[in-house]
Amino acid sequence: MGNKESNGPVVPENDDFIKYLGFGVYPGKIEEFWASEEEEKQYRQTVKSRGGKVGVLARETSVLNIKLMSKTDRIISYIGSILLVLALFFPIYSFKIGENIVSGSFLSYIGNIGTIMGGASESGFILILAFLVFTLYLIACPVAGILNFLGLMNKAQGDDYLAAVKKNSRFLLVPMGLFGLSILLLLIGSPMPRDLSSLGGSFGFGAIFTMTGAGFWLLIAGLAIGFAERRGI
Repeated sequence: MGNKESNGPVVPENDDFIKYLGFGVYPGKIEEFWASEEEEKQYRQTVKSRGGKVGVLARETSVLNIKLMSKTDRIISYIGSILLVLALFFPIYSFKIGENIVSGSFLSYIGNIGTIMGGASESGFILILAFLVFTLYLIACPVAGILNFLGLMNKAQGDDYLAAVKKNSRFLLVPMGLFGLSILLLLIGSPMPRDLSSLGGSFGFGAIFTMTGAGFWLLIAGLAIGFAERRGI
């Protein structure tokens, strides 16, 4: 009984590994691996510079080089941006004087800025500067939030989309810097304004925990999310 001739490629029996790599998937002549002689030359030089250690060939078209921002990441980033705006409608400051609770949103703070700065002037330059920086911080937060939101909504694709997001997210660094400066000024501390003397003898870092409202902490949360987003891009 003679051997039968096969019209297709010969597939080794019981060898799925070889079948997958060549015969079963890409039968016939294997295409040239290198895109050009220059690419091969550059790769060999890279291997030589590493002392003969083989590395990964990273082409621009490789899926390893594709940067993506998942739907979940976008949603979380949107939430962070929204918080930076929504927080201003919640109490920014809240504290108790005697039997009365004093609290107000961003609009209330801006409406009473004259009274606030007048009280701060009684305690010296450091407290005046602290309130001035804090006011700029409150203004910068919603602006940065809106710009970051617009960056997330851009219609570009792939790396261009991420570049646009990162470009707009850099504005988050402004309120973060102002917040850091506010903390520094509070650490230096100042005498407590006369109208707030019942709260203690000095106006310092502890005010963050004793004189702030929900809106203040929502701003912190929004900035934290934005900072995490920027680091992840």
